[in-house]
Amino acid sequence: MHTRAPRFKRETNHLNLKSEAVSQMKNRKVAIVTGSTDGGAGRSIALTLAREGFNVVINNREDEKTASTVARLVHTYGGEALIVHADITNQTQVKALVEETISRFGRIDLLVINPGGEWKPCDLVETDIDFIRKTLDVETISVFICCKYVLPIMRKQRSGRIILISMENTDLPNVPSWAPYDYILGKSTRIYLVRAIGEREKEHGITVNAICPTAFPHVGEEEADAMSQHRSEWVERKKSMPQDIAEAVVYLASEAGRFVTCSALQIREVKQTM
Repeated sequence: MHTRAPRFKRETNHLNLKSEAVSQMKNRKVAIVTGSTDGGAGRSIALTLAREGFNVVINNREDEKTASTVARLVHTYGGEALIVHADITNQTQVKALVEETISRFGRIDLLVINPGGEWKPCDLVETDIDFIRKTLDVETISVFICCKYVLPIMRKQRSGRIILISMENTDLPNVPSWAPYDYILGKSTRIYLVRAIGEREKEHGITVNAICPTAFPHVGEEEADAMSQHRSEWVERKKSMPQDIAEAVVYLASEAGRFVTCSALQIREVKQTM
């Protein structure tokens, strides 16, 4: 876990825009997408939110190259991107992440907690306790830390959406015997927290939901961009992809999802006959 102060970099695309266009950009809703630069769901979520009119705070721990790439793609959708490097298991860095977001945009409409622990099945007697602690830090403690600093902003706004990325079936009584104990515990705890936090925060106009996808492949930059634009890669897909998670995020963050809270939206394998 990193203890150093986060590094910030502003990425904007309004240098040559007219003042009216700049005003419209600043009036966009603002999303923080943690872990938004990998080939899994994070990057697809960031791009799709930009497509839907959000300014996006792009977060990873320290990879400047991938963060800049996602920022560039966000700009192509007309959005503004702010890169903030921060470890979401570190209170100091998350506090700085939120403060930098407010300093730049003045609001937070959506928080997506995406990063998860490492999938590492093993026999219980061979368990590495330090590894378990690290997994649970990422899966559960990160939720407490992020909500600790984001909820006061959303309560003041009297509105906000929080979305946690979990995993299919982890809210069921039985889980596969081969699944890693720590990973499943972390994902199932996220579903519990969605219901517990959501129940309390609905009085503040805040919804809290989980998206629970099945296993999905990672995709490259070009494929992620093509899917976010609903090109053939998306239309002709034969299994669930990161873009399916991104579209679910858009739904929960939209007016259509205004009264959806405390829910665990399942993305499952469905047989295709096309």
